Amino acid sequence: MSDVEKIILKMKRQPNGIRFSELYKVLEYNGYTMKTKKRYIT
Repeated sequence: MSDVEKIILKMKRQPNGIRFSELYKVLEYNGYTMKTKKRYIT
């Protein structure tokens, strides 16, 4: 069982206990990419 599959099982069991890094791994595995948001500070 891969790490991503383990994270998905954890998401099903404990949806409130998921870290952002775990969510990021699953999304990246499924082909999503992060888009950085540029902030303009004045």
